[in-house]
Amino acid sequence: MLKRHLILLFTTLLGIGAAQSLETEAILDQMRTRAESLQDASFLLTGQLIDTDGSQIPLEIEIELIPGVPAGRAYILRPDALADNFIVLDGNTVYNYLFVTNQVTVFDATDPDALGSLLPADSTGESFDFTFNLEEIFEGWGVTVEGYQETPAGNAYALRFENPQPEFYVEYVEALVLDGSWVPYGLTFYQPDGNVIAELAFEEYALDQGLALADLTYIPEDAEIIDER
Repeated sequence: MLKRHLILLFTTLLGIGAAQSLETEAILDQMRTRAESLQDASFLLTGQLIDTDGSQIPLEIEIELIPGVPAGRAYILRPDALADNFIVLDGNTVYNYLFVTNQVTVFDATDPDALGSLLPADSTGESFDFTFNLEEIFEGWGVTVEGYQETPAGNAYALRFENPQPEFYVEYVEALVLDGSWVPYGLTFYQPDGNVIAELAFEEYALDQGLALADLTYIPEDAEIIDER
């Protein structure tokens, strides 16, 4: 399920010719416009991180976002060792909460350690920074449309983002972008040797539903605070 080898396949269904005619810049424009208009979002992030020795770390994280603040909450279900921990973004501050010890470590949002190394590093070695605008995530990268296909969430464009500095950690990323809602459905990260280091899927979307900032940024009142800013 989590493998994204279908990224490079083309659907053979009738009636999709008009959608396939969209060029790369038109798709990027749609993603940019949707990201700018987004009020809030929730989704389930699933997938896996793959180490150089082949070991896999499964991911299942419930995520809620209010981009305009910015604010977000990531409640971890998997990996099992981190279950029930959560991460909160509130403006320029990140709170990393540990359930077992009832402690919350406070980081500056620009600190790569703030996300607990849950997501893959980018080409400069900094932590992956999620936004619905993939053009912003992969700023300066080359991008091409590789195809158009069906997914359980609807039809999607398959894009390839090529790193202009392939000597770094990630050489290219294959992405699925849902046609119509213009949000990511899948991301697969490849190293220069062709190995996959991360597979991410974005499921169970709910957009512009009126999320409350207080709910996203809630921290237990009795938690011990460890400030690392």
